[in-house]
Amino acid sequence: MLKITNRTTIPFSEIELSAVRSQGAGGQNVNKVATAIHLRFDIHASSLSPLYKERLLNLGDN
Repeated sequence: MLKITNRTTIPFSEIELSAVRSQGAGGQNVNKVATAIHLRFDIHASSLSPLYKERLLNLGDN
């Protein structure tokens, strides 16, 4: 479980993490190795309360 607040958690099964190549300026390995983490989270399918879902969807981020 990922603890958000004392009363709000997200099960790890609802979060998808994958290693990706980072973008932008960097050292000599920046385009060769996975140096960033991409997090995917389906707000609609999550177990979050409707209040949190609405707040997240209003942020307008992808």
